[in-house]
Amino acid sequence: MKRKIASIAFVLVLLFSFASSGLAASSGPGTGNDTWAPVQVHGNIYIEGNFINNGRSSLGVNFKLYRVTPNGDVLVGSNSTGAIVAGQYARLKIPLASNQPDGQYRLVLDSPGDFTVVAYLGYN
Repeated sequence: MKRKIASIAFVLVLLFSFASSGLAASSGPGTGNDTWAPVQVHGNIYIEGNFINNGRSSLGVNFKLYRVTPNGDVLVGSNSTGAIVAGQYARLKIPLASNQPDGQYRLVLDSPGDFTVVAYLGYN
């Protein structure tokens, strides 16, 4: 029972930390870009998760993936979800870049709509 409560509490902490940081959970009107903290990845890099359209228009989320270097961030890939119907969600795996060297990568999300994003940056 204690383990179950601890697991639920951990998930709630993660959800609230995403929502309060604005880094990983949402992209919406007036927020501009949401930038995720750099992550150590390599190879074929993608974003996978749920993209929830909280708005009243069918819109999507745009992504730009940057490799963090000592001389500044370098754009290595971009993609988007395509349009998601207002009030609906999509579970998607979206490729961002291929054959990337091991390193730190930063993801920027942008949308003119009101989205909640519960996703992670993955690689293989």
